[in-house]
Amino acid sequence: MGERPRLSLGGGMKGLDVRITLRVAVVAVTVLGLLGFAGERELAWRDARNQLADEKSAAAAASAEVEGLIDISGSSSEKDMARLLDGATADFRSELEGQADRLQKALADNKVKATGEVVSTGVVKFADDKATVIVAATGTVQNSSTKEAEPRSYRLKVDLLRSDGKWLVSGLEFVA
Repeated sequence: MGERPRLSLGGGMKGLDVRITLRVAVVAVTVLGLLGFAGERELAWRDARNQLADEKSAAAAASAEVEGLIDISGSSSEKDMARLLDGATADFRSELEGQADRLQKALADNKVKATGEVVSTGVVKFADDKATVIVAATGTVQNSSTKEAEPRSYRLKVDLLRSDGKWLVSGLEFVA
């Protein structure tokens, strides 16, 4: 049996230098590829973390607005209404302001005392500066026609827009 022919890129040390250079190049390309992949994963992780923080902020704003709506009474309705208006976009604020006097009068005339708290939230839509949050809340309502506070359960769909870094309610509706 004969000897296998060997591929040689030159004589002696020169061939060894080419093999070492080729190995270094392969290692360098591998390391650069891994660094690129790690950098891309870091950016994706940072984006996901930022989105999660934004979703939490949107849910907190929705919760605050819902609590402001269900934790209201005839004796403090002016202050309660101001708190609601503060968390609303300009369009939704106008809508609320249009109903504020009538609502405050009804609350005072009927001696309404409502309390409540948010029990859960879920972000159902999120894109850029828009979010939709479903809010579940419980509370009690007492008025001039009830002897004691009656339990209530609420589920609301809250649409929000981010304006100057702050989440504001642009729409709110009770859902089944």
